[in-house]
Amino acid sequence: MRILHYYDQHNELQAHYVHLLEETMSGSAELATSSSLQEVRQQLSSRHFDLLHIHGCWSQRYAKAASVAHRYGTRVIITPHGELEPWVLKDREWQEKLPKTLLYQRRTIEQAYVVIAMGKMETECLHKLGWNPRIETVHNALITHSISREEMTRQLFVIYQRVMDSDQLSLMSPEKRDLLFLLLKAGVCSNREWLESQRNSMHNGELKIDNYDYTGSSKMGVQANQNSQFPILNSQFPIVNDRDWRQYFIYARDEQVEDLLRRGLRVLNITAPYMDVSGVESYFPTGYEQPKSIASVIGNQYATETERLLATFRHLQHLIQHNRMSVCHLLELEKEIREHEIDEALLAETLQENRLLRLAQRLMGMLQRLTGFEEGMMPVAAIDDNETTRIETMITKHLAI
Repeated sequence: MRILHYYDQHNELQAHYVHLLEETMSGSAELATSSSLQEVRQQLSSRHFDLLHIHGCWSQRYAKAASVAHRYGTRVIITPHGELEPWVLKDREWQEKLPKTLLYQRRTIEQAYVVIAMGKMETECLHKLGWNPRIETVHNALITHSISREEMTRQLFVIYQRVMDSDQLSLMSPEKRDLLFLLLKAGVCSNREWLESQRNSMHNGELKIDNYDYTGSSKMGVQANQNSQFPILNSQFPIVNDRDWRQYFIYARDEQVEDLLRRGLRVLNITAPYMDVSGVESYFPTGYEQPKSIASVIGNQYATETERLLATFRHLQHLIQHNRMSVCHLLELEKEIREHEIDEALLAETLQENRLLRLAQRLMGMLQRLTGFEEGMMPVAAIDDNETTRIETMITKHLAI
């Protein structure tokens, strides 16, 4: 884990605090410190940092540093060091604090992964302020004997790890995302028929599935069982190590698709290391609600498959309108289509009558994008337009803060 601390060098307590962290955390993380905005920009642009930990508030330099971090995919943590407590906010409120709040301070706090308070009173003040619900309390060992320096560092590192265990999809490379959705697709198909149907794509000893190539000769890529009929060992995909598997399983847990991921591994005969991520803590966006399956909401009492799919698309429309649609809903839709006989002409007519046809076509386009859903399986033709892109953004950023 690579962490950059940004602080005010003229604030002796902040400087001492950051240097203490640099000393006590050096063995468990790679740390860098800076008190210059120009240096922060240079460091963030020249190498990747997982986290930017900002110490203090109210200086526009902090807001600019946070903005640069967001641009480079670095997650932001803020320790206000008491600067958001009521008596500070009231000091020159109309002349200084209110304009800064309206311009940038509130937004910077809202967009932080977590805000770290240094005591019970500060924690209560931050909750009352209501700018960010993700608040942690870690006492400052420099000003209280209630915590040791080692324990303070340990608690901070737990928070850092929790930040890095959040929104796993945004941390994955495009290749690893592709592999993740390939595994989920295999889980949706539930058996080898999907693989068998691709045999006609065999060429020069390689198996092409959708747009992916698989060969049994490469030593790169995902490790499959040697007795697998379709070993997935391809240099297109980077080696999947324990950290990658951890990301996969945390993501699958948070998106309610862990069963599909494990089923996909079984279907493709891939052995993943044992991962129990049930106790891993993550942060979630403000207002986040754990996704519920479509079936649990609309029920199962439908006379025909057309009626069931009509109810499904209505519910998906509701989720999209409220920015609540996630990957699990999309995969549940594909599974429903694969497992049932559908009167395509009747379904298209029914969807048209209920003003849901364009939505259904865009969802087919979305499935085609993420899972390579075959055109021949689609009950309605796919549409790939700006609205399809918006839905994709909603789904892939479902857990983003």
